[in-house]
Amino acid sequence: MTRYEPECVDGTLFLVAENDADDRVEIGALDHVVDAVGGDTYVIEYDDKQRMQPWLEADDGKLDVDVRETVTTLPHTQETVSELREYDMDTARYGLPTRTFKFADAFVDILERQGREDS
Repeated sequence: MTRYEPECVDGTLFLVAENDADDRVEIGALDHVVDAVGGDTYVIEYDDKQRMQPWLEADDGKLDVDVRETVTTLPHTQETVSELREYDMDTARYGLPTRTFKFADAFVDILERQGREDS
């Protein structure tokens, strides 16, 4: 399955197929993605059971995620990209292109599932 790596060019975020640089989809302005997620930092809250995981370094059960860094480094599945291609960049939703909004929504879902893109 093809993975899509994020690439930021002149402030615009793209997802690019790992094996074919011509297979790319524009997501939108990085600043718009950050705004749609809710800002530069997204806080994931863990329940008591999740806090017991040794890899989790959050005594208060909260983990701050740097949205800008994570959006520009987290790869995505072909399925996610196929879904995003269904939305164009011309229509607006909440003042943003629909694809940008849908990407931000999918990104938040991944964060809330603690990085599991397939659950």
